[in-house]
Amino acid sequence: MKLKRITLVALALLFATVPSAAQSKPATPRGAVETFFSLLKSQKYDALYDSLPSQFQQQTTREQLAQSLKRLNGFLAIEKLEIGRVQQRGDYAVVDTTIHGRLKQPMKLGEAEISEGRASVQQYLFREGGKWKLATADNRSQSFFLKRNPEFNKQFQLTRPRFEFKQNGQWQSGGPKR
Repeated sequence: MKLKRITLVALALLFATVPSAAQSKPATPRGAVETFFSLLKSQKYDALYDSLPSQFQQQTTREQLAQSLKRLNGFLAIEKLEIGRVQQRGDYAVVDTTIHGRLKQPMKLGEAEISEGRASVQQYLFREGGKWKLATADNRSQSFFLKRNPEFNKQFQLTRPRFEFKQNGQWQSGGPKR
């Protein structure tokens, strides 16, 4: 009985001292992106909201974000994230990412059936309140961020997003081959 009690206390202490992804403050832009996508993949939208800068939180509520992401999850399953180049200048950073996903209902484009895709996009980040925040939830938020931070464009090598679909085992840019 005493051994059970000691084991329970030890487990309680272990779990109490290990921070969750939502509670931890990633020290690097890479860590912030990994945490963001981990929360997105596991559908922890409430915690995901906290990863957004305060200026974006003022534009949308937790509920609006959750509804939008639930709709996205209804037809797309995010499978994995690849992180490439990380550019950091002071309190700003750009992280190159490739996000892989699968359509829950395959789509017909011409004679091809599309079920798998990937997007190569840059994540823009800045430090707010000592935490790295993602400023690129979508195109609207990215444009909003760039307008409010014109110096950002001059500090980093920015690239356009690239979307690809898998067709006959090969990645095809923008859609199926004809």
